[in-house]
Amino acid sequence: MDRKKIILLLLLPFFFCPRPGFAEDLAIGVEDGWIWQVAVLPPPGGWETESGISALGAVRYAEWKVKDSPDGVAGRDIRFLKEPPLSEENAEERVTRWRENGVAAVLSLGGADDVSLLRPLLGRSGPVFLSAYGEGSGITEGGVPLPMMFALDLYRDFRIVAFAEYAKRSLDRRNGVAILGDRFDPSLERFARNLGDMLSSSGLSVTHFWLAGAGPDSFRMIEDEAISDGVSVLVSWAGSMVVRDIWRAVRRKEGAFRIWYGGEPGRILLSFNGVLAADQEVPLERDRSFVTLGREIWRRTRAVVRDASAAGRAYAACGWIFEGFRRAGSPEPELLAKAMESAADFALGSFPLTVNPATHRPFAREVAILEVKDRAFRPIDFFTVTGPGYLP
Repeated sequence: MDRKKIILLLLLPFFFCPRPGFAEDLAIGVEDGWIWQVAVLPPPGGWETESGISALGAVRYAEWKVKDSPDGVAGRDIRFLKEPPLSEENAEERVTRWRENGVAAVLSLGGADDVSLLRPLLGRSGPVFLSAYGEGSGITEGGVPLPMMFALDLYRDFRIVAFAEYAKRSLDRRNGVAILGDRFDPSLERFARNLGDMLSSSGLSVTHFWLAGAGPDSFRMIEDEAISDGVSVLVSWAGSMVVRDIWRAVRRKEGAFRIWYGGEPGRILLSFNGVLAADQEVPLERDRSFVTLGREIWRRTRAVVRDASAAGRAYAACGWIFEGFRRAGSPEPELLAKAMESAADFALGSFPLTVNPATHRPFAREVAILEVKDRAFRPIDFFTVTGPGYLP
């Protein structure tokens, strides 16, 4: 008998006899209790984008580290299940399937859409939901976080604390501050009022101006009164279009104030030199530990990390979930959620994190103060801020 026939005969059992595959191994591991599962939702552009490839590489690297360690996480392996994008049409069915399959947690690498779709479906009954972002996403109800909802970012009202801190660092007490808010928007009204209280307690003179709904077509009266009051800064909690109109009106006036924008820094602001904004993403983009993380991801998974921030966020979110599993010792959503709200000993890049049980977000993050100059956001200061929690 020639050599090829001998090899074929030896291989016949391999081809025709049933053998367990990955799905069967996973099912056995879940049933036996030595594998705990986490569903992972993709970034907005999908898994094939630079963000998707980078973030998934970080998740697979975190998964490998647990599998390679002698103790795993609470003696178990963790499997991250790569999921297709969520939609309004399939969200309810997906939650039902996760529950039927024993999924303990859902990690979202996407934006606010995942939060808004899943919040009413699993906010109180699980699986546990963790957003690797979440600055603009509400995970509370009546100021109290929903039991199963968590986010890696501080909520957008962190800018209240950031501006109060930067004012203490940069303004003389003789300088006045004007705050522009909107009484018809509860959030913007609250942001303006809370910032005014913080600045006043620091000894600064504060003047409040209020927009009526969408705001007047002309801000001339506000501009003139602020200048006549001698304010050095106007903090705007109104939209970027309001900032545009005020900036254009006052930039050449004698005694003009500087403008601090209370929203997320966007490209529309790049035409307005001198405008300041606060941001919690820029410190991540400058974190050199993400370079090392990217190399390790490539070495273990062969995924090329071109979006270091996305990879770093995903890896930190995995660390938070692992810490929750360790503390809970169980994949049961109620126990896991309780453990995750007091988690510590994990990090976002080089910044150590501890979770605030009152917000289900980190206690603190590093933020940057950015100034628009020559059509770019230039960092001018960095410091750590504590999330304000619930401010009435």
